[in-house]
Amino acid sequence: MSTVQSVDRALALLKEIAAESGGLVDLAARADLATSTAARLLATLESAEAIRRDDNGIYSIGATIQAMSGPGDVTRTLETIVHPHLVDLATELDEAVCLAVVSSYETVTVDQVDAPKPIQAENWTGTRVPLHAGGAGIVAMATWEDDEVEEYLGGDLVACSDNTVTDPERLRSRVRQARMRRVMWTHGEYVDGLSSASAALLDSSGRAVGALYTYGPSYRFPARGGADQVARLVLERADRISSELGYSRRGPGPVSEAS
Repeated sequence: MSTVQSVDRALALLKEIAAESGGLVDLAARADLATSTAARLLATLESAEAIRRDDNGIYSIGATIQAMSGPGDVTRTLETIVHPHLVDLATELDEAVCLAVVSSYETVTVDQVDAPKPIQAENWTGTRVPLHAGGAGIVAMATWEDDEVEEYLGGDLVACSDNTVTDPERLRSRVRQARMRRVMWTHGEYVDGLSSASAALLDSSGRAVGALYTYGPSYRFPARGGADQVARLVLERADRISSELGYSRRGPGPVSEAS
């Protein structure tokens, strides 16, 4: 196989993976390659972190290609990676689960999967929330340097509801807690009557590109005694997604709680 031919075939595989993740046999067929040829090229691309392979043998775009993409492409790729996890977690928790991305000093919900219930949750896709007004923003800020946090806290901290925390010292404390626990519960801080659990999604540098969160009405969510279990499931799923984004975490797991 000539060098140029190998590049052409590798690019064909990358185009197919960018269009839709898939397994070896599927991608080989879509790129019109022999399975053995596709396997060699995929192994090379994976070693360069241009693509990644999950536990089920499904290939998706990796950290190297993501770093080369523009902001719009990064968000689209993130949604592609995260959406199957939203589906799984919504089924597991029987509550709505969302992906929010960090945009300047806000989080923007870009994808939501509702629980398989007759009555569906409100769709928050497109909603912008100040970083301090919800758990998704707090866990994202927890990955920032201290001077970045201070710059944000020195700005206009608007109250979105009666429960929004706007005191800088309390917010500093919450950021410190999020750094230790890596997951956060909030109750009615953006909208009265809703509770949510959030965990950050990290890129290869360890900085949050977004957050995974689940939410429900506070009168029944979390269920009595169930807050730690929900937080654990959200964090475990966020860690899996962060791994897919190229982040490698070291150290012990978190201690989580409902408050």
